[in-house]
Amino acid sequence: MPLCSLDTYQFRNLQPGRIELDAGLQIVYGDNASGKSSLLDAMHVLCSAKSFLGASPRKMQRFECHEFSLNGEVSQNQHPALKMQYRWQDSQISLTQGGHATNKTSEYAVIQPVQAITPLSYKLIDDSPGIRRRFMDWGVFHVKHEYVDIWKRFQRSLSQRNAMLLQGVDKRTLSAWSREYILLAQQVDEFRSNYVEQLSSIVDHISRRFLPNSRVTLKCHRGWDENEELNEVLEKHFKQDQERRFTFYGPQRAELSIRLDYKQAKDVASRGQKKLVTFALFLSQASLLQESGKNSGLLLIDDLPSELDVEHQSLVLDILQELPMQVVISCIDYQLLEMSQGVTKKRFHVKQGKASEE
Repeated sequence: MPLCSLDTYQFRNLQPGRIELDAGLQIVYGDNASGKSSLLDAMHVLCSAKSFLGASPRKMQRFECHEFSLNGEVSQNQHPALKMQYRWQDSQISLTQGGHATNKTSEYAVIQPVQAITPLSYKLIDDSPGIRRRFMDWGVFHVKHEYVDIWKRFQRSLSQRNAMLLQGVDKRTLSAWSREYILLAQQVDEFRSNYVEQLSSIVDHISRRFLPNSRVTLKCHRGWDENEELNEVLEKHFKQDQERRFTFYGPQRAELSIRLDYKQAKDVASRGQKKLVTFALFLSQASLLQESGKNSGLLLIDDLPSELDVEHQSLVLDILQELPMQVVISCIDYQLLEMSQGVTKKRFHVKQGKASEE
């Protein structure tokens, strides 16, 4: 289900306009500060209701404007294209899909899965566990759509248990609130563990193409002792939870361990290796999404030539050709990309915020 079109109105530094996209690989190029990253971010916001640049809606509006909107169409096999709209006005976000408004981001974002690889994506390896949990959860959500309901129920049960701890209830009273929390925590862990197991074999294959003399391995740590049941852990650490006034152990403390040659990648990998591992992780996630038979994803790669040398750019492009998915890559000079003839379906030039097809 590729994104067929994008209309932007008062978004960042982009001039109002429309572009028609293809299902394959396309290039967005232009000078620095011309609007390339803004154009890719517009696609990301339209599809996921979130900015890959981490901006709030108020910071996504064009200078001195008080609203913005993004419109697009997602193709559907043997069905009319599905219209999507993200609009921000009067400090309120409104989401529309197929002509129907929704206030649930999860329902909106499931239509067109989108990922972004940016110059800061290597932080997936270096930053806190939270960013790696989000990486896992994105994958599970798009491969197993029922996961989002379990995740939301788990979050509610965690909030309820924390509220009881804040009130200072006794152990017996708290145990009644813990039963659903434990059940849902186990389900969240099972979904994540199964997903990481599936992802690991693909990561092993793709990462060897980038780092032939090394091995990248993944492991999902569930957020409590692997050798104990969660009910035993909560029982053992009740006093600590009571003192902290919140639940310490559970999926909210899960960690995705990324190892290079069986050592923590963040500790032993060079910056260049971290970039290659990051590309391997995102490309593997895109590949698994394709294998799952769910909606075809959109992959955005911001400024590829500045991230990888020519040899590794070619490897990335070779892998992308093997994945039947929509890809948009930004760069300053498209001629720097060593592309095989006929790989690129479309090319867009961005100049002073205006995107035009060539």
